[in-house]
Amino acid sequence: MRRGLLAFFCVIGLIGPACADTVFEFPQDPDEADFITNEVIATFYHELGHGLIDVFQMPVLGKEEDAADTLSVLLMHDIWDEPSASAILTSDALTYALRAADPAAVPDQRAYADVHSLDIQRYYAEVCLFYGANPEERKQLALDLELPDYKLDSCPDEYQSARASWDAMLADAEPGPDRYGLVMAPDQEGIPLADVLAQEVASMNEHFGLPEEITVKVADCGEANAYYTADDKTITLCNEYAQDLQALWQSQAQP
Repeated sequence: MRRGLLAFFCVIGLIGPACADTVFEFPQDPDEADFITNEVIATFYHELGHGLIDVFQMPVLGKEEDAADTLSVLLMHDIWDEPSASAILTSDALTYALRAADPAAVPDQRAYADVHSLDIQRYYAEVCLFYGANPEERKQLALDLELPDYKLDSCPDEYQSARASWDAMLADAEPGPDRYGLVMAPDQEGIPLADVLAQEVASMNEHFGLPEEITVKVADCGEANAYYTADDKTITLCNEYAQDLQALWQSQAQP
């Protein structure tokens, strides 16, 4: 997401009225906590895509948001073992499905003109790419997530095309002594969301060397969002975003 392009209301009852000075605490329910953690990771990968496009000055043929979605799926596949990757993808897909099914979120002119594809389009695109990366082991998952039968055949080719494109763009992104990496902003230690991101920062630094440093932080934003800003080379994940994910989970868990 880009700052200001997608905002959601603060979650009444879960946070204070001013939506400020918050520290998001993960819920005790393990399924709920896993959903939020997985989606935070998927979102971080998406925002990293924007950061990489910026610092490497990559050409983007099509929507940059779609390219960032694609990188998110590739990183799920590359970095995690099969059960963990599938869990992250499933949480990400569930987020898009729940947002698309929200009666208050019927697409209108604003949605059609947005830099993001529609949530339901993002859902099917990510499920297809993930399935295409390992069709032998992921067919049942794709069927469980209701990827249409007629779409299955094209997904491996779509994955290979996405793989080749991002691999070409990241050919010069090897870590090395003359390269920079991702860094956590100061004073983030002990913040639960920042602890999740710190683990991902360490993992990404094993895979990518950057021409410029990118800072990662958790902050109060006044909106439920996550974004990359090119001016200061910073990925920000908002406390309100995690709170919104918690509300989203609880909405589908209601009887």
